[in-house]
Amino acid sequence: MSDTILRIIIILATVCYAAAFVLYLLKKTKPGAAFWILAEAGSVTLVVNNFVVNDYVPFVSMYQVLTFASALFGAVYLYMAFLRDGKWAAPYVIGCSLIVSMGLCFMDIHSVWHFPPALRSVYFVPHILMYVISYIMAAAAFAMTVTKFFVRNDPLRKKQLDGGIYDCVCVLFPFMTAAMLCGAVWANEVWGAFWSWDLKECWALVTWLIFMTWLHFRRSPKLSKYCTILLIFGILLILGFASVIVTFFFVNMMNAAGTSLHTYN
Repeated sequence: MSDTILRIIIILATVCYAAAFVLYLLKKTKPGAAFWILAEAGSVTLVVNNFVVNDYVPFVSMYQVLTFASALFGAVYLYMAFLRDGKWAAPYVIGCSLIVSMGLCFMDIHSVWHFPPALRSVYFVPHILMYVISYIMAAAAFAMTVTKFFVRNDPLRKKQLDGGIYDCVCVLFPFMTAAMLCGAVWANEVWGAFWSWDLKECWALVTWLIFMTWLHFRRSPKLSKYCTILLIFGILLILGFASVIVTFFFVNMMNAAGTSLHTYN
């Protein structure tokens, strides 16, 4: 596809995500679901195009990864809706997809990317895939956490949000852990060391430690009581998502200068 057609698909998907988000907020779930399906179809089309054009899993550029993430948010909803009875979570998931899709509107959508030698590894796909899954779960948990601060007088809604946040973290943490371990094995194969205290690695570790602390406090009856009173759970999740943003976006911008092992040209 030409860049013009790709840009049109991105814009249409973004508009559909926005329409679905508003309709779900207005409790009009059927038309909201229709727009959401159209938006997902657009996102999946972009992912398939990136795969076909490059002839490999499209995870090399920021544009490719975010396109995949936008489409994958639908799976987060399916997880919460059918396994955790969380159909109420649709607006949060759609909202996350909408923000990512809006970001794609302003990105370089050039489809063809050269595959750097360091990325030609069996660890490449699982490493990126597990991180993407953990990050989109972190985004959904963040959206619910922010909402929770405004519904403290609604016990049912608060209970739903608590359960949804916990479910998201219970998924993201093992995926994030596995992604770090996979990355360490990969680093040893390419660079000869499991850990090098690279800027990207350090921020990934900080992110992992924050969510590990959240889970430890959440699963401890004694600590959980005090953390709820002091709003520590919400603070930790906000810090955790902020660390995700730094790791995924800002560290990459700093790496553009070529000062990191994770800079690929």
